[in-house]
Amino acid sequence: MKHWMRWGLARIGVLLPRTNYLSRLVWLGCISVSLPIFLLGSSYLHMSENKLTQQFQDDSYASLLQLKERMENVLTQIEYQSLQLSFSPSIRSALGQPEFAGQYVEQAEILDTLIVQKNSGSLVREIVMYESASNIVLSSSYGATALEYAPQRDNIKKLLAMDNKAEWLYLPSSAEDESISYVRRLPATSFGKPQGILIFQVKEADIRKLLFNSGSAQSLQHLLVLDSENHIMLHSSDDSLLGKPAKLQPLLTRVLADENDSDYFIQTDDQREKLMTVFYRTALGRTYISLMPEREMTSQLSWLRLSIALSVLIFLLLGVVLTIVFSKLAYSPIDKLLKYGEQLRNGGTAKTTGIQGNEIEFIRSCLTYLRDQAESLDNYVKKIQPDLRDQFLLNLLGTASTVRKGALETSCTTYHIPLEGVYMALVVKAENLFKEKRFLPNEGAIIVFAIKNVMVELLEHCAPAQGFVVEKDEKEAVAVIHFEHGTDELEMEQALQRYGDKICEALKTYLSFTVSIGVGGKRDSLAKLSETYNEAKLALQYRLISTSQGVLFYDQMAAPTEKLKVFSYPKSFELEMIEYLLQGELSSAELALTEFSLRVRTSDSYNTAMQCYLVLLSAIIQSLEESGYGVLDNLGDNLFEQLKARQTYQEVHEWFVETLFPMHKQITEEIRTNTTKWAVQKVCSHIEANEGLPSLIECAELVNMSPSYLSRMFKQEAGISFIEYLMAYKVEKARKLLEQTDHSITEIASMVGYSERNLNRAFQRHVLMSPKQYRLSTR
Repeated sequence: MKHWMRWGLARIGVLLPRTNYLSRLVWLGCISVSLPIFLLGSSYLHMSENKLTQQFQDDSYASLLQLKERMENVLTQIEYQSLQLSFSPSIRSALGQPEFAGQYVEQAEILDTLIVQKNSGSLVREIVMYESASNIVLSSSYGATALEYAPQRDNIKKLLAMDNKAEWLYLPSSAEDESISYVRRLPATSFGKPQGILIFQVKEADIRKLLFNSGSAQSLQHLLVLDSENHIMLHSSDDSLLGKPAKLQPLLTRVLADENDSDYFIQTDDQREKLMTVFYRTALGRTYISLMPEREMTSQLSWLRLSIALSVLIFLLLGVVLTIVFSKLAYSPIDKLLKYGEQLRNGGTAKTTGIQGNEIEFIRSCLTYLRDQAESLDNYVKKIQPDLRDQFLLNLLGTASTVRKGALETSCTTYHIPLEGVYMALVVKAENLFKEKRFLPNEGAIIVFAIKNVMVELLEHCAPAQGFVVEKDEKEAVAVIHFEHGTDELEMEQALQRYGDKICEALKTYLSFTVSIGVGGKRDSLAKLSETYNEAKLALQYRLISTSQGVLFYDQMAAPTEKLKVFSYPKSFELEMIEYLLQGELSSAELALTEFSLRVRTSDSYNTAMQCYLVLLSAIIQSLEESGYGVLDNLGDNLFEQLKARQTYQEVHEWFVETLFPMHKQITEEIRTNTTKWAVQKVCSHIEANEGLPSLIECAELVNMSPSYLSRMFKQEAGISFIEYLMAYKVEKARKLLEQTDHSITEIASMVGYSERNLNRAFQRHVLMSPKQYRLSTR
């Protein structure tokens, strides 16, 4: 048995390589065969995971949109129904009337209205109205009663302290009656303490069906709805969270902190399970959220992982066999030389070793081969050294912590970089790339590459400054400038100024690029390179408040502390600008923006200037929302992110003038077109229903417009002013009374809301005779 074992081991030893070189060759063959399979399989797996993740994201987003459409239709219908009911004449007349407790006819009329409104929708369970002056509660279920006897007395007492005019709430009795309530204060257009409460109680189970029966939810998917106050309004799987603040749930804090209207991301729950989170935020403040466990997605790719593992194993074994076979046939001078030396040590001769010809020549050829291979390796190292040096400098630029001195000295020696001396970072950024037509938005690396080449060429002629130029994140080119110790500071500054001016001039002349350059402060060691780099980026922020300088030195930037003490936000220019925008006068709005910017730039602070522009954008968006309901849905991408991406005064100014102002004009024109005709028709109907007695202020409140704006829109739509229309209506009513009744002219004037003198004037203007003459002419 032992004899056969020794024979088997000997045969395996013959097959396997006997030298270290051939062992490496075997493993090189194995890796060269299995690595491509593994990389291709991993790439395909990664692509499949991305595609599957995108598919689940699209499905989750589609389910959210479907849920949003259903929910918003139902909730908005109930909200609009409550708003209409709050403007009902019978309800408005009852508010603030202590004697309403004994007006049973009026109570019956309101109860009929509540019952009709309740029966008009299948989701509404009960409608309750409370009038505080009379302490009366009216319900579509049990009629009228005093507050102390009403089943909803606890709910109403809680609601009297509410701050919002209208909101969805889980009231104290919600757990018992399984309902969610929409509460609106009465009157709807007033402020201060409410005079009454209007409650719409909705069956929660019916609304929850919109979550479970959407047709697109996965088995492990959780769907949530947050109200405008970020309380959990609906939850597809956990009823215990209903009505609680979302900020108490760790999985929802990132959604609340995200400023985007819609987004998706991966997060980990308390059980360390990854969840794909997708959310959508509406203009009314409601947020729809989908939570999908990662195992729901990755479980579908188990077969692919197993296939990759088996493929790699099979090809690895095949690679081992093929490598062993072909390694025997491969010519290796090193292996031949080693074998030859071993045979000579064992007493072999030229005949026994198989060497034909001169042995010295054979050894020389082997050594020549080794020298050629060493030179080839040395040339390769020299080729890749600049890339390694750039990577080393990029690591120093991004390293805020202390660099180990030993590692730094070793790297500087390897890449021939002076360790000591004065170092400064010079950052170059191209301006106004948003309007660049020669390159696509994702081709910023090409622009930075062109800028880098120009900087490298010009740096060679910028003595006494020396250094290197690297590309940073495909967004900016950074020159690491070095001066010898003892160089005069003024000479350093002048050299950097000349270098920066040449860069600006060359890029402008030959590449048509306008750039800004930030220069950091001086540092006495390469280890502090990140400090001067961060200072150079801070200097570039000064572009937002300066247009005259191309090269910005951090050390020369003015400290804004003293100016900030007297700086105040230019509110007057903001109001003037918004007024021009609402009137469609874009040229005047641009002039106001220029004055606004001049005032903001006096702060000499980037953070202050950017915050002022963000406040201005917020005010403009607020003016749009006040002009018409649902405007925020039409604003498109996140305007605040667009504004933050503009880093120079010119970019910010052009974005406001060329993007935001035309968008504001378009939206306001659409609002006017859609709402003016409806508002004028409603005002005319209101005038007729109240027999010509309403005032302009009352009608403006009815359609949620300012009196001056309603007057302009009324004349534009009706062809005559509001006052003329009201006068014509009163004159026509007085003519009918003069024709059909025996009332005196004084009585008729009082009935139409005029004094006798004013009625005479109106008749002279519209009928060309006095009321007395008109009555005589008709009889």
